[in-house]
This record gives sequence, C-alpha cells and structure tokens, in this order.
Amino acid sequence: MAGSIGRLSLGIFGTSYDAAAAAELADSLGVALQLTNILRDIREDHQTGRVYLPAEDLAKFDCDPGTLDQSAAPEFTRLVEFEVERARDWYATGWKLLAMLDRRSAACTGAMAGIYRRLLDRIAAEPTAVLRGRVSLSGREKAAVAVKALAGRLG
Repeated sequence: MAGSIGRLSLGIFGTSYDAAAAAELADSLGVALQLTNILRDIREDHQTGRVYLPAEDLAKFDCDPGTLDQSAAPEFTRLVEFEVERARDWYATGWKLLAMLDRRSAACTGAMAGIYRRLLDRIAAEPTAVLRGRVSLSGREKAAVAVKALAGRLG
C-alpha cells in the first residue's frame, strides 16, 4: 500500500527517465514515508484498536501489541530504533527518485519527504516520545525544509 502513494505521485509528476526504475524508487520512498507515519502514530492508532507495526517485529523485540501505548520498556525502544533504521534505508533508496523528476516536482516531493525524514530523526532521538502523543514539526521547521527543497539542497 505504501508504494501506491509514491506511484500515484509519480503518475502526476512524470519522469523522462526509465519509468520502471522511477517506479521502484517511488515505491521505496512511499515505504519510508509510511513507516515514518506508522511510528509517529503508534499511540493514536493503538487507542483506536489498530497496530500497524509488523507482527514479526513485535515478536522479535518481545513487545505486546496490547500494551504498546504504555510501554516505555527497553524492548519497545529497540523496536522503534529498528524500525527507524529500516525507514532510513528506504529513504536512502527512495531519495534517488528526486534526480529523476523535474525541478518543481523534485522540490514538492523533496519537501514532503524532507518533513517526514525530519520527523523520523525526531523519533530516533527520543523513541518513547511516540507514546506521549503525535510527534510533529513546527510550522517554522516545515517551512525551513520546504525552502531547502525549493533550493534543491535536500538530500
């Protein structure tokens, strides 16, 4: 599902490069964005009876899905750190898509991905913050990322 957002965006923006290669990179960027979103919303999702973290990862780190919203245990921190690294790997691959887009499309995509990547960095700095509420950036931080994206200085 995550890759579909990237592909939909690619369909709107288009590329003059190899469409199949661009689609793979769009998928990677979509997965990175979705993983960031899942991490950001752990508490909120749990409160509505949803858990989007992979069951195999929950088991691997001995995390009980029933107590995710109240678990500041070291196992939970390790799980979040694992998912952060996974998302960073997806960003590293997906970020290559920007070079395949025209300047305006790359700026738009870069701003969106840059904001989410900055969110991921904030989660990485304090994994249990996701248990207290939705991690977010200020309007000023978002604007700074957007300006960098417009100037082509993200990456």
